[in-house]
Amino acid sequence: MKPIKSMTTNAQYAELFDSLVRVSKGLNKVSSLKEMAAFLQTETSTLFQLTDVWIYITDAKRTGWLNHVAGVGPNAEIMSTIVPHINYNDDPIFKKMLGQRKIFYTEDLLIEPEANKDVTPLLNLRTVVNYPLFVDGKALGVMAFGSFGEQTVILSPTELNYFDVITEQTALTVSRMHFFDKSQQDHLTKLSNRYGLEKKLRNLDDNNRDCDSALCFIYLDLNNFKQINDNFGHLAGDHMLKTFSSYLSKELKSADIIARIGGDEFVLVFSVPEQCDIDDFVHKIIQRIKHHCCAVDYRGNKFQLEFAWGHVAVDCKDYSINDLFNVADIKMYQLKNSQVNVKSARVVKPQKQVAEKA
Repeated sequence: MKPIKSMTTNAQYAELFDSLVRVSKGLNKVSSLKEMAAFLQTETSTLFQLTDVWIYITDAKRTGWLNHVAGVGPNAEIMSTIVPHINYNDDPIFKKMLGQRKIFYTEDLLIEPEANKDVTPLLNLRTVVNYPLFVDGKALGVMAFGSFGEQTVILSPTELNYFDVITEQTALTVSRMHFFDKSQQDHLTKLSNRYGLEKKLRNLDDNNRDCDSALCFIYLDLNNFKQINDNFGHLAGDHMLKTFSSYLSKELKSADIIARIGGDEFVLVFSVPEQCDIDDFVHKIIQRIKHHCCAVDYRGNKFQLEFAWGHVAVDCKDYSINDLFNVADIKMYQLKNSQVNVKSARVVKPQKQVAEKA
């Protein structure tokens, strides 16, 4: 097959720029390394015909080793199976990348002198763009893009510069998700805690200060949670919180932030276009949570979690973080002590035991 020759025309300059803007915004919203790989694969497969994206992260326990942690594309499974780990001290390409902090690009890895001659033919990996991930001088791992089979891709210097541009932000995103500051994370649910919520709000503040959108904060307070702990034990309560949190993360990927800020209190943060009807937006989110996130099984017992909820919307340009948390505290207090926006609180009777109503 004839190699694909990329041409940097005026139109492609515009495409590259538009993609960089999307990447800058999109990387702030991804919630996992797999999601980040999928997001970047969508961009680079369209721009460069590089079909696969994969990520290797430094092993915290084995010095000099990288572990395959995420991959997206038609060859993702074969990559993770054949090359689950890399000793970069024994691999000249990876040793050079991490030692010199330079991008590695080859049009055809099958004829690359420094390629691993035992592994490369098994993969049938052809064009490769690898770049090292560093934050504050610390090596985090390697992000890789490639084509397999008969297809090779010739990239221009301008196109390779695209990967230079996204390197730093990609590294920061990997650091945020994989080398996460545990002080910002709720140990039970792995969501942001109150401190993490505040840190992420400040990042949103920096990124959105000039945008024409609002930030919508939805507050959730589980009902009858104490009843579950009292009747079924704290392990049951922990299971409810972890399951509910997992459902929120899975179903609400458009959320900018999902945080647990108290025992059974959660905050969801969304960027909402200025022209959007906030009440209608919140209603749809609440209905989605009720439909997808509230049925929980625990040791043969079925529970239907219900919650009080309320929301606050603020203009991106006008809020302060401290004022926002004051509003959050007031809103949560109102939810606990009034029936405004509180639907009938109940826990579905489990199959084997009957929980007393609070």
